[in-house]
Amino acid sequence: MKTEILEKLCNKENLIEEEVNYFFSELMSGNLDPLYASAILIALKIKKPSPDEIFFASECLLKSIDAINHDKKIIDLCGTGGDSKSTINVSTISSLILAGLKVKVAKHGNRSVSSKVGSADLFESIGFNFDDDLVNAISNIEKKNISFLFAPNFHKSMKNVANIRKSISTRTIFNILGPLINPLRPKYQLLGVYEMDLLDPIINVLKLQGLKAAMVVHSFDGMDEISICDKTQVVELKNNKVTKYIFDPREYGFKLGKLENLVINNVEDSKNTFFGIIDGSIRDERRDICILNSGAAYYLYNNKLSLMESFRFIEDSIDSGLIHENLKSICE
Repeated sequence: MKTEILEKLCNKENLIEEEVNYFFSELMSGNLDPLYASAILIALKIKKPSPDEIFFASECLLKSIDAINHDKKIIDLCGTGGDSKSTINVSTISSLILAGLKVKVAKHGNRSVSSKVGSADLFESIGFNFDDDLVNAISNIEKKNISFLFAPNFHKSMKNVANIRKSISTRTIFNILGPLINPLRPKYQLLGVYEMDLLDPIINVLKLQGLKAAMVVHSFDGMDEISICDKTQVVELKNNKVTKYIFDPREYGFKLGKLENLVINNVEDSKNTFFGIIDGSIRDERRDICILNSGAAYYLYNNKLSLMESFRFIEDSIDSGLIHENLKSICE
C-alpha cells in the first residue's frame, strides 16, 4: 500500500482513513522503510495535509495509548512551537494561572525543541512532577487542578520516527500533531500555530475531535500565542460554530509591548518570570501576555464571561493574591 500512498500524494490527492492508518501504524511501529517514510512525509508536506488526514493521524496516535474514562471538564493550552522567538513560556505560565483559579488543566508538552525553555523545563524547575500514566494525571487534576503529561511518557513510539524526522530536516505533519494528541482528550483548548495557513485546517481538526470550545491563534508578529506586541489572528470554535477575527490587545485596555522584552535566556529566567507574575512583582508585557492567554482560555472554559470580563477576572485574581496563594500547594 505504501507505493499507492506515495503515488496519490505525488498527484496531490488526499488519503483516505485506511491509508492514513496504515502509514502511521507502520511508521510508528518501525516497520516502514525509512526512505519510503521520508518520501511520504515530504510528499504529504508538499501537498499540505487536509483536516481529515490530520484528524485520522491524530486518532491513530491516540489509539496507541490505553485510554481512561473520566468525566473531567479539562482544558489544554499549548502551541506547535517553531516560532523561534525564545520568549517566556506563555502557555505553561497561563496554565498554572488557571490552575490557581481551580480550572482543571491537562497540560501536554515536552522539553525545549525550537525555544530555549520548554514546558517540561519550567514544570521541573518549580518542582512539579511529570505524570507518566493517566491514573496519576487524573489524580493530580483532582488534587492540584493541573497535570503535566510529559509527551515522551505517553507517546513512546515517537522514538521510532526520531531519526527519520532528523534526516528530513524540515517540518512535517508531526510538527502539528503534538498539540492534537493530548492523552486525556480535553474538550477545551487554546492552541497556537507557527503559521497562518494552519489556522483553518487545525480548527477543523478540533471540530472533528469533538471539542466544545477552542481557539487556534497566530500573531502578526509570528508568535504561536495571542501576542501582546501585535494583533493576533484568531479562529474560534464555540457551540459547533467557527468564527474568525483579528484580536487587538489595545481594544481591551492593554498597551502594546515589545517582543524583545519577552525573550528569556534560560530556565531560571522562566521560573523567575512565573513567580514574578503571580506574586505581583512583574507588571509589564510579560504579565500582560499571560493575562491575555489565560483569559482567553478562561473565556473558552467558562462560557459565561466575555473576553473582556475574563481578562479583568484574571487580572483581579493576580492582584488580590488569590492565584499566588492557591498555587503554593503545587510549587516549591
